[in-house]
Amino acid sequence: MVTIQEVAARAGVSVGSVSRYLNGHQLKEQNMKKIKKAIDDLDYRENLFAKGLKSNQTLSIGVLMNNMQSVFSSTLIGQIEEEMDYHNYGILLNSYRNRPEMLEQKFDFLVDRHVDGLIAFEIENDWPVLARMENLEIPVISINTKLAYPNVDSIVVNNRESTKKIVKRIIQAGHQQIGIISAPQTASVAKDRLAGALEAVEEEGFPLENAEIYYGDYSQKTGYEGMRALIKRGIRTFFVTNYNMSLGALQYIFESGLKIGEDISFASYDYPGVSDIVYPQLTVVRQPVNQMGIMAVERMFERIRNPQLTGETFVLPNEILWRDSIKE
Repeated sequence: MVTIQEVAARAGVSVGSVSRYLNGHQLKEQNMKKIKKAIDDLDYRENLFAKGLKSNQTLSIGVLMNNMQSVFSSTLIGQIEEEMDYHNYGILLNSYRNRPEMLEQKFDFLVDRHVDGLIAFEIENDWPVLARMENLEIPVISINTKLAYPNVDSIVVNNRESTKKIVKRIIQAGHQQIGIISAPQTASVAKDRLAGALEAVEEEGFPLENAEIYYGDYSQKTGYEGMRALIKRGIRTFFVTNYNMSLGALQYIFESGLKIGEDISFASYDYPGVSDIVYPQLTVVRQPVNQMGIMAVERMFERIRNPQLTGETFVLPNEILWRDSIKE
């Protein structure tokens, strides 16, 4: 088996430099290139078990999430895993599948395996598991929910401001009615998005009775049903606050033979893909999913290297793409 000493000799650097490189520290660029080439040439593989015993670390991060099948979750997990690979770390992935009552069990599974840190997706502030998360002695990062605990970093996006901005512009374009297909008001993300839309209505002096809200359940089916119900009420301008529901809403529009940008004005939350291939391209709020994953991993290792750091809140901006799906 190739040793770290052989890698150092091949690269012409010290053993300490190789060790720092393997632990994710930044070195002089030329030294990093030499070490990487030596590792590749010698086919060096770290003894991660021995490394973990020596450092009292398991070289793994726990990830606790809601739904692995959502576009948001799968994209974010892919980015997190890619970034973890760079640090020679692995992830232990667990899902509570829309059932908060399973969180205690899933939480125990990860903590009992002595993960070096925990990344939690969409954990709400009133869930009992937070009382235990507060006392963890490892870094904790919350994604999409701001948690006010000293040991927890929160990475969120400006959902409220983004929704407010896009609905204001719809109103300013002269639309007299707007249909909003909203997720249920049980999660902070859903609350922020609907609150932003209603703030836009109020600040623009738009008649509240002309803004009709249909509550779905995040699914494509309720997006379809919501669009059907609102169109039957004569509404022709829409904003959908969730990706899956927007797919269902679009399905109903296409089946009805209505033309987006002509018969229908449409905007929604989105991920790269659908909005770019529909004609006309759709007006969307696009979330910085990859940046969230990168920031989560960077912050995690910053906290691992500096245990004295306490939690902070980081707010990333959504991107608003204004296209021809809204008539002006």
